[in-house]
Formats: sequence, C-alpha cells, structure tokens
Amino acid sequence: MGVPKFFRYISERYPCLSELAREQSIADFDNLYLDMNGIIHTCSHPDDSNFHFTITEENMFKDIFNYIDKLFFLIKPQKLFFMAVDGVAPRAKMNQQRSRRFRSAKDAEILEAKAKSRGEVRETERFDSNCITPGTEFMVRLQEALRYFIKSKISSDPLWQKCRVILSGHDAPGEGEHKIMDYIRYLKSQKDYDPNTRHCLYGLDADLIILGQCTHEPHFVVLREEVKFGRKTKQASVEETRFFLLHLGLLREYLELEFDELKKNYDNFNISNLIDDWVLMGFLVGNDFIPHLPCMHISSNALPLLYKTYIKVYPTLGGNINVNGKLNLERLEKYFAELSNVEYEIFQENHADLKYFEAKQTKNGIDEAFDFDINEITLENQDADLADLIASSRQFLEDDDEDLSDEEQHLADEFETYKRNYYMNKLNQNDMNCESKREQAICYITALQWILDYYYRGVQSWDWYYPHHYAPFISDLKNFKDYKIKFNLGEPFLPFEQLLAVLPAASKDLLPAAYRELMTSTSSELLEFYPKDFETDLNGKKHEWEAVVLIPFIDEKRLLDAMKACEKNLTPAEVKRNRHGPMHQYDYHPESQGSAPGIFSLRPLYSVFCTEQQIWSREIAVPSDKTVCVELPNAARTVFFPGFPTMKHLKYDFELKFARVRVFEQSSRSENLILKPHMRKGLDDIYTVAEKYLNQVVYTGWPHLIKSKVVGISNREKYIDAEGIKDMEPRLFQIHMKTAQEHLSTRMGIELDDFSVLVHVRVHIGTTCVCGNQGKIIVNDAWGYSVTAYPAQTVVAEIAVQKKRGDAAQKGGELLSYRQHSVLLRQSLLWQRRHRIKSHARLRMWSFKSKYNGASGA
Repeated sequence: MGVPKFFRYISERYPCLSELAREQSIADFDNLYLDMNGIIHTCSHPDDSNFHFTITEENMFKDIFNYIDKLFFLIKPQKLFFMAVDGVAPRAKMNQQRSRRFRSAKDAEILEAKAKSRGEVRETERFDSNCITPGTEFMVRLQEALRYFIKSKISSDPLWQKCRVILSGHDAPGEGEHKIMDYIRYLKSQKDYDPNTRHCLYGLDADLIILGQCTHEPHFVVLREEVKFGRKTKQASVEETRFFLLHLGLLREYLELEFDELKKNYDNFNISNLIDDWVLMGFLVGNDFIPHLPCMHISSNALPLLYKTYIKVYPTLGGNINVNGKLNLERLEKYFAELSNVEYEIFQENHADLKYFEAKQTKNGIDEAFDFDINEITLENQDADLADLIASSRQFLEDDDEDLSDEEQHLADEFETYKRNYYMNKLNQNDMNCESKREQAICYITALQWILDYYYRGVQSWDWYYPHHYAPFISDLKNFKDYKIKFNLGEPFLPFEQLLAVLPAASKDLLPAAYRELMTSTSSELLEFYPKDFETDLNGKKHEWEAVVLIPFIDEKRLLDAMKACEKNLTPAEVKRNRHGPMHQYDYHPESQGSAPGIFSLRPLYSVFCTEQQIWSREIAVPSDKTVCVELPNAARTVFFPGFPTMKHLKYDFELKFARVRVFEQSSRSENLILKPHMRKGLDDIYTVAEKYLNQVVYTGWPHLIKSKVVGISNREKYIDAEGIKDMEPRLFQIHMKTAQEHLSTRMGIELDDFSVLVHVRVHIGTTCVCGNQGKIIVNDAWGYSVTAYPAQTVVAEIAVQKKRGDAAQKGGELLSYRQHSVLLRQSLLWQRRHRIKSHARLRMWSFKSKYNGASGA
C-alpha cells in the first residue's frame, strides 16, 4: 500500500510524469525488478466481491507465469531480471500486515454471510488470500513453480538468455521491494558499476516512487498497471492490461520547479539534497510504518503545506534535515516548530467552520450576537429596524476589538482541550504532561529515523516498531534535538512466527496444526490478540479501507514463549518449511545442466540450459557506512537517453494553478504544475520552420521526446511537404490544432499561446535489417504510417543523444550467431515464436527450424 493516495496526487500535480508503455517507444533497460506480491494477488483473487469466483491453483500459477512473461517481453532487460516475493517482514511492517489480514478476513466473512442470507451456496472452498504470506504451503508450492518457470524460459527463450535472473522467494527475509533495494545497493557498491544503469521497477505500492528517489539513480522508472479511479470497473485480463511508466527523472525536474524559490534565492541549493528532504516530508502523511500526523491528509492538500513550510524555514536550517538518510534533529525541530503554526491554523479554520454551522443551526446564533430578534423585522418598521441593526453591528465590532485577546486565549484553550481529548481517547494517555509529550515525540522521531534507515540502508532493526495506532500532534514534537537514536539489529521472525503474528483466527488453517489452538483456545495465553470482532476508526479519512484497524499489537515475548511449547508437535516437513532460505541466481549455459520435474500438467524439462546458484542475503549485504546514498560521479544527466523524458531541451515558464488537468478518468481537483514553452524566434513563420525541419529527424512530444521524421509543415493557409507548397484546408488545420491543444492542456498540463504553425511527423517505430554482402546487417530506421501534428515550438532538434542498442550497423555474427536462437519480434505477442537459424550460408532465406524442449506447455 505504501502511501495512500500518493500516486494519484503526484500524477495529477505533475501531469507529464506518466506515459503509456508502448513497445515501439520504450527505453532500453538494463535491469528489471518485479515486486511480485501484486502479481500474485492479481492472478489469484482478482475479484473479491464475487462470492462465486473460483480458480484452480494450476491456473493461478499459469496466470502468474503469463503476467511475468508479459512484463519481461515489454521491458526486455539486458543485464538483470530480479523477482522478489515478500519474505518475513520487519516487525515495524507486521502491524500493518496484521491489520490488513484481519480486515480481509472480516470482509470475506461479511460477504459470505450476505450470500448465505440470499440462499447462495459456494461450490468450492473459498480461496483465503491470507495464504499469500511467507511460510504457508501455498507459498512453498508457488516457489517451486517459479523455479520451474525460470528454468523453462531460460532454456527456450533467447530473450531470457541475455540476462541474469534472480528469484528472491518467500523464504528469503525482507519485503519484496526492500530486497530489490538491497540488491541495488549491492550493485552500486561494486567497482565496475555503471552510473548510467537504466532501472525499471514494477510494483503497485506508491512508496516505490519514494524508494526509487532514494537511490539518486539518474535513469529510474516505475512500471505499473493503468489505474482507474472513480467507479469500480471489471478487472482486466493479462492480455487487456495496459501499463504505465512513471519517470523518476522527470519527477526530480518537477520538484526542482516546485522549490524554485529556493533555487533562485540560495546558492547552496542542491536538488539531490532537496530530494532527500522531500522523501522525509512524504513520511509525515503516513505510510506502512507510522500513522499520518493529525491534520496531515494528502486529500486535504497536506503535501503543499509541508512544502510551503519547508520553503519558509529553509533559510534558518543551515543545511539538510535528512542528510543521506540520517536525521539532523536540531533542523527537524525547527521545521516542526514552524509546521506547528500550520497545525494551529488548520484547527482555527476547522473550529471556525464548526462554530459557523452551529450558529446556522440555532436561532440564537444570530440573535444573541446582534442583541435583537431578526424575526421581528417587518415591512412596516424596516427603516427603524435597519437603524437598530446598524447600531448594534457597530457596537458588536467595537466590542470585538476589545475582546480579541480573550477570544484568542479561548481558542488556544480549546485547542489544548482538543489535543487532550485526542490523547485520552486515541492514545489512552490520561495525563499528558511535559514528560509524556516528550516520550511521544521521541517515539515518533525514532520512527522517522528507522524508516529513513530502512529506505537508504536497509533493515537496521528487525524488532523495532511504532507502538501506537495514532501519531502525536506536531506542536508536541519538540525537545528532542539532543536525543541519541540507537537501534538493536535483532533477527527476523521465522516464517511460522510471522504467520502467528499477522494472521487472524479465521485463517488458522494456514498454520501448522500444532499452533492453531493458540488462536482459538480459551486457555491460550495469546487469545486476546485474535479478536473476532474489532472496531475501525476513519481518523479524518473518507473511505473505510483507509480506517485504522483497532486490534492489539502482538506481544513478541509472549508469542515466542507460547510457540516454543508447541514446537515438538511439528512434522519434519513443517520444520523444514520454518526456515529462512537463500535467493536463487540463474545464468544461461549453452550445455544442458540436467533436468527438472514437471508441475501440474506441465511436462518435465529434460534439458535445463542454465545454472542455479544459491545466494544468501549476508553475501550481498552492504555495511551501513559503505552504502552509497548519493548520485555517483559520471552519471550523464546532460545527454538524452531515449525513453527517459526531460524538460531540459526547451525554455519554458511554469505556474501552479487549478487547471483541472485530466490525467485519470476525472479532472484534478487540486493544483497542477503547468508548463509553458516559449515561442522561439522564427517558429511562427511556416517558411522558416519548413527550411529548418522539413525531411529532418527531430524529437517530438516534449518532454516525452520521441524520434520523428518531419513530413510536412502547415498553417491555416499553406501546407509544405517534399512535393512543394499546397493550400491548406482551414477546417483540417483547425482539427489538427484542436487535437494538439486538447492533448497538451487537458492531459499533459502544457499551455501554449500560439498554434500558428504545426509540424507533421511520422514517429520512429523501430528498425529494419537489410542483409548485405558477407552477412553484414545494415540497420535502417522505420517510421510509422500515421502522421501526427505538433506545435512548432514543442519540437526539439540538435541534441546529444545516447545511442540505443542496434542503432549502428552490425555484422550478422553480432546479431544472429550460428545455431543460436532468434526471436521474431512483432507488435503482437502472437508473433513471438521460438526459432533456430539453420545455416549462416542461407541467412538471407530466413530458414528456421522450431525447437521443442518438452516444456512447451509453459
């Protein structure tokens, strides 16, 4: 889940961030990482609201295979393909996992009760999605299926043979996305690491965006399914699913605009340092590890308030609050001191609104304020009554000046009363004295540091967790600047320990029989931790799924002590299952490395053309003091990498305003950062534009620059192409102009004052290969058939471009080696077939022979 509503918020505030992933325009990626749990959930229970939905385990696994294959084919990683399944999580995450699983079980129970009340009967046993938790039998079977799938793909698919494949399964400790971050930190610590490595991270959690920014990698993209907000729609099939790329490099540039006031006024401004503080500010609206601060809701524009406060206090800080993942507590205390004023202003506004509505609801709200009954005004005496009203109003205003200080003190007292009630009712703190408030502050600050460590360096404590359902008020976050934060590393839970810690009693069958009575027996020492019924609290949120689940936090010592007495009843297979395991690394090998048994209806692999090596997490662990938390030298940010958008190549102005940009199905209700490219000299003249661009290769779609061939230039009167000058039909020009204007302003948040000249282009869709003499392959650009019009001032030319793979002419031996597999890549997945070239001598004839490896069902 990460940060609720964060993805939608930043996508609408910065409209150009995301683009539809199109095969022909997608970037070259070195590494692809999959946060697998989203895929597993999507393929195993796509419609929880459907009481009768069923799917066999075999079909679940096949759907998971298809999903992985689709993502791999879309991105085509060249060096590394890393799949990470959630393993045992740090204790700090287990509280959120526990809440989610209790809610899931309760929702399923309610759905079943409603169905039974209608006389409906389930034909098969319900799939309990809580089985997607480390240590269950389901996860063990899935792990073995994934190992089979990887061996099958590497043995039969040339695309998979190019890169190293790593599977970090449910038995390897750590959350999926953080195991990915651990591996990226490991790669960055190597001497031969390329600072221009191109990363693509797939996952549904919004905090992947923040995690990606923590790496300070210049070429980092988050891949996720198309998101439809608003009314609930039917779950799309794997084939129907569209994917979007969210570009973190472009987000970095947007943030530079967001904090432009600091960049213009302070010489010490550094965008990388700003990104670190931006990461910290994102934690204050809540995430998987801590609740949001009171009054700080994304839907109520909390993030702009945090940004404005940061800009205001920045001159007094003397540096970053978040220094490479470490808090400067003195600077943080200054920031919170200023932010507490915002908190009080929010309370004032809410208090005033409340009093206003109370006044509207009671007659005396107006009568007593003006010292007469408004209902006594009649048509007969309205002049006298009006005079009385004016006099009374004047007296009211005079009294108001005299009583202003009293009213302010009354409001301050009400704020303290409000806070006292909050602490009593939500945090069970009846006596919030100075020491109690400092303890709350220390607890929250420690949480912030734990999360920063987790994001920048990995787990620094397995057993620490935030022990409250609610956060303290900002105005009470003080007197902590001299506190020394320390963590005990501890050890991760074993799989069965986590299962018992996070599962509700309704999912007891997912545990070994030896532990089930600990959840249900009246004599169990742990019974209180598994309530059948529990309350939820919206706590300022709007939707039930956002509510706080009020269940008790598990007591670790009591849990482990109770489990120890049951260990003797575990079977040998269960003992084996209750262990931590390694990652599995796969590399293509041209010779068979043995065989692998089949699964379900999928046949055995009689020849496996890859090695399988175990890698333990300790082998790739990077010491905290050796972690690289900054951008590496030689990272090329001035060169354009195709597929990685940037605003750098045009001059533009920008403005934050309510432009109702429509990134999703509905228009945005919050501010959007609007870009306004300048009109360059001569680009409003059709003949100048034609002389400059006609028949040239340029880049269109700024800031999502796409290589394009200019085939025409037009204005309202003329159209110029390779054949000469023609008359332009005004109605057709108007259609082209309106189409461009609608897309730019409504979807992209780009505003132009001038659409007088349009540039018509065919976009680059790939390359074609022509076989020359002696097997030499000549590579030519291929252009699309459809023609698209762009405003002349958005066209970019003459920029330094990093060459994409395959741009240069290559010898036949470099593209297609003798007896190596080749893949015919077409726009449809239906065209993907496995082939082998029979002979170099007959290369031009493209004579192929199919290869089968007994696993064709995979």
